[in-house]
Amino acid sequence: MTGLSPSIQQKSGIGSWMIALVAVVLSAILGLTMMRGGEYWPLYAALGAVAFVVILVRPEMTTLLILFVLYSNMAVIAKNNGVPEPIATGVFGVLALPLFQYVVVRRQRIIVNPMFVLMILYLGVLYVSAAASARASESEDRIFSYVVEGLVLYFLIINTLRTRELLRKAVWVLIFSGVVMGTLSLYQEITGDYDNDFGGWAQVKESEINVSGEDFFGQRESRPRLAGPIGSKNRYAQIMVVLLPLAVSQIVANRSLLVRAYSALACIPIVGGALLTFSRGAGIAIGVILLVFMLLRVFKLRTIALVALVVYITVIVFVPDYLYRITTVTSVASLLEGDEENADGAVLGRATVNLAAIEIFLSNPVLGVGPGQTAHYVRQIGNQFGLRLLASDRRAHNMYLEELADTGVVGFSVFMSIVGLTMWRLWRLSRAWKNVDSTVYYTLIGIFIAIIGYLVTAVFLHLSYVRYYWLLLAFAAAAIHVYSTVSSEQEEGTPALESAARNVATSRI
Repeated sequence: MTGLSPSIQQKSGIGSWMIALVAVVLSAILGLTMMRGGEYWPLYAALGAVAFVVILVRPEMTTLLILFVLYSNMAVIAKNNGVPEPIATGVFGVLALPLFQYVVVRRQRIIVNPMFVLMILYLGVLYVSAAASARASESEDRIFSYVVEGLVLYFLIINTLRTRELLRKAVWVLIFSGVVMGTLSLYQEITGDYDNDFGGWAQVKESEINVSGEDFFGQRESRPRLAGPIGSKNRYAQIMVVLLPLAVSQIVANRSLLVRAYSALACIPIVGGALLTFSRGAGIAIGVILLVFMLLRVFKLRTIALVALVVYITVIVFVPDYLYRITTVTSVASLLEGDEENADGAVLGRATVNLAAIEIFLSNPVLGVGPGQTAHYVRQIGNQFGLRLLASDRRAHNMYLEELADTGVVGFSVFMSIVGLTMWRLWRLSRAWKNVDSTVYYTLIGIFIAIIGYLVTAVFLHLSYVRYYWLLLAFAAAAIHVYSTVSSEQEEGTPALESAARNVATSRI
């Protein structure tokens, strides 16, 4: 597969590959909607046949299809609709096909980067921490999940996203997945048809939130929260927030007005889907993302103002109740001041579990209590603080605190070094490309800020649905490899690429 020159890449917009993907996805949604309550085997058999043909004709398309399946949670939806679990949950194993083509047929080397080495080291730490714990068997699920949805997935992604053109298309596949999920959420909100979950693509949770205080009769108004194809409100918000920097970066990364317009419009369903979950963490993360764009001076002020305007209009038109929801963040200040009566109940609950996680870590600072075992101790320790009574075992609603409690300083240090090294290399590489190719520069910065967005949401959420975290880091690692490598795929004699090669080679990435 040959690479494209920058001029060709800038002219290429949404090609036939995207049209085919759109057709497959829309057919799936339409079929699931029309066949509600029935068996879905005919539909999935047809989609499987189409996918198989695509894989045979265009092996590089396999990676793009699997990326969409993973990010849209299509595999889990398929399992819930009758597809056998081994087929549904093992779908990313299909990535072994393009890997086979690269390594065996084309005789390209297997890619192993420093971050992957650290991931292997982290696996060793997990085993040691589990062995030193009081309930070693309780760590099996956590370790197995990390191996399958962390190590294996990461390895497959970095070894199949090998070319610049494929990486460019992968960015658009992720953005498109956000557009599909967000559009369905906006449809539910606009029509009020919350009973239609489109076969699992647009789920609505039974839990409701207070949106505007008490009415004249003292009753508190409430409304449903949308959970997309994930089925978890906060997780759905998290994976949508991550897509916003990718979409925003493409507004200025392309010369085509049509592609810029699509990128800007894509922000609407992405932001709308995130905010319709009524996740306060998502709102804070979006604010941080826009702030980072501004601080890095990546875009002109008018671009930031445009994105902020799009976000504001989206909130006013589609989710005006979110304005009230975000104001409840001030209850954190009440808690810090010792005014527990005026603090939000959810804030009290999270403060309780987080304080418990800190206490667990302080009692086991080196290796923690064992991977995935913090939840066993949170209720007992948390109830001693007297903030909010925990009636069942709960995980710490903070990725960092839970990691400290689970694996101690040793595990936390290795865990954070993986994302830290990834971001450092992304940053150095983006600086090398800044004055060489703006398209590459903006793409790298978009991925960099996407990771920041995830890390911000992780302040309010523990690490579950781990494949999204490792997929994001793998995507970043693939970008680092692709844009750090100068090979025969690039056109010879292209001044911009030769200059980039020199800059990358001389920078210590």
